[in-house]
Amino acid sequence: MMTMLIRLNILLIGLLVFIGSCNNNEPAPVNCDESDLAIVIGSIGDASSCSSSDGFIKTMVTGGMEPYQFSIDGQASQTSNEFNTMKAGIYTVRVTDANTCFKEVNNVTILAAGFSTSVDVTADNECLDGDGTITINIAEGVAPFLYKLGGGDFISENVFTGLQKGNHAITIKDNNNCTLNLNVTVPRGFTGTSWANEILPIVKVNCAKSLCHDGTGQADLRLYVNAKKFAADIKKFTQDKSMPRDGSLTQAQIDLIACWVDDGALEN
Repeated sequence: MMTMLIRLNILLIGLLVFIGSCNNNEPAPVNCDESDLAIVIGSIGDASSCSSSDGFIKTMVTGGMEPYQFSIDGQASQTSNEFNTMKAGIYTVRVTDANTCFKEVNNVTILAAGFSTSVDVTADNECLDGDGTITINIAEGVAPFLYKLGGGDFISENVFTGLQKGNHAITIKDNNNCTLNLNVTVPRGFTGTSWANEILPIVKVNCAKSLCHDGTGQADLRLYVNAKKFAADIKKFTQDKSMPRDGSLTQAQIDLIACWVDDGALEN
């Protein structure tokens, strides 16, 4: 009986060693925040008219892991780094690599002969309430012009205020009823989100629980040095809602954490 138990233990140890060696051979997950993937616009061809679809965008990509997938304004992806048959407008161009890491170029503008436009954008410096602005400038066209934000109504005002960071669909229409569709990105500015007054209270209530980031089972995230070290992971796992495991964070709390990390995870 003893001999059989010894043999079973040896077999079990061998199995564990085998499993461990297999796990060690698995590739480590890729941290996209540290990826060297990069995309730039190589060249742009303008459309011959407002109604024509003969513009183009050519991109250049370095780093990351091939093969790459390219998309524009979140539409279906393609393997080519060139976008042809494009109408005049403003676009967001994205490349995604084999590790599912992605990089974007925002506010890429294709002009149209006879009806061309540009935009001035100011960043959103509020975390929970937007204060970004988009100003539409018409270089040439048939006045008067009308402007529409998202699914709203056409108005004569060419300045949109109180905008949150992210992409905003804007439509311009001239007096010949020709329209341009713009996908304008408002960047995130510095929000000044406070570690002491806004983030630490969230951590104390929702993260520093028994055996969970209270310093006993996991790193104590109430200590700034630890929170700073794991800031990128804190943002990632709260945004995908895998942490805290009980899903106790509100969307406003998740947004505050992202703002603090994007600000540089300051001890403020």
